[in-house]
Amino acid sequence: MKQFLKVAGNRTAAPIDATPPVAEFRDAMRHLASGVSLVTTKGLDGRRQGMLATAVSSVTADPPTILVCVNRTATMHKDLIESRNFCVNFLGYRHLDLSRKFSSSETRDSRFDGSGWTTLGTGAPVLESALSALDCELESAVEVGSHTVLFGKVVESQVATGSDEKPLLYYDRQYGEFVGV
Repeated sequence: MKQFLKVAGNRTAAPIDATPPVAEFRDAMRHLASGVSLVTTKGLDGRRQGMLATAVSSVTADPPTILVCVNRTATMHKDLIESRNFCVNFLGYRHLDLSRKFSSSETRDSRFDGSGWTTLGTGAPVLESALSALDCELESAVEVGSHTVLFGKVVESQVATGSDEKPLLYYDRQYGEFVGV
């Protein structure tokens, strides 16, 4: 049975045929440059957890709300849902080594070693040197395919002042630095 897309005015658009193969979709998405964010939470057991995310977006400014897409197989997925809080830390190019540390499962136990971490209202870990950080309470979560889309109400933010640091970007499986034109 074909599915149809409903559009405004009770009209029906062309049928939605088969979705593209997963490999083709992934290859296509590699051509979208994204900022690199570090999503952190403090689990109910008190352990700090973090993961890199490029699927982060503003939803609305009033009230301030963002979304983060998290694979349901991610180690910290359950803690994100149960603790109902998280912080999205926007990384700068100088955070390249930290980004690599958080992307490796081999360094999971030492990801938060060293100084440079604090908390804001929710208690989720905040990277003090982040370009900015949005401390969020989980407003809602929607399962879509293999991921959960988390909607976070921003309860507090931290913005680096006096810094001309450029954001860390991810494109075609490589890190890069923003260069203005």
